[in-house]
Amino acid sequence: MKTQDVFKKVQQVGGGLALLSAAGVAYAVARRLNHRKGYERPFDPKKIVEVKGEVIEVSNSQENKDEKHGVYLILAIENEQIPVHLGPLWYITRQPHHFKEGDKIEVKGSKVTFKNTEIIVASEIRKEKMQMRLRDENGAPMWQSWRKVS
Repeated sequence: MKTQDVFKKVQQVGGGLALLSAAGVAYAVARRLNHRKGYERPFDPKKIVEVKGEVIEVSNSQENKDEKHGVYLILAIENEQIPVHLGPLWYITRQPHHFKEGDKIEVKGSKVTFKNTEIIVASEIRKEKMQMRLRDENGAPMWQSWRKVS
């Protein structure tokens, strides 16, 4: 085999690998963008409430796609129980703090109607000295900035 033939083969293989690499990067970027947009809950900055209560359940929503699965709590407040939506499962599970049944917490968020049910879309949760910020004052999710909250 001549040297020129070897160079042609290397160029063909290299070009194919470059094309596959570019396709892989494009797929990864599209997948991450889907995570950013998949989990959406209504948030109305004019309907902010602050409540204290006890966590009686921690659960995941049951949407069909992984990007849309969310974490929510059922919070017992005085004589009622209300769902408190935190954020997408992939984001909440990567945080340093988690909640469990029996935790006494304070929640700040937007009280809205979602799927014909009154819920609180949490922007901030406090438990003892821990504070978890999930959204800014306008409801923009922290997971859109791709960082852990403290």
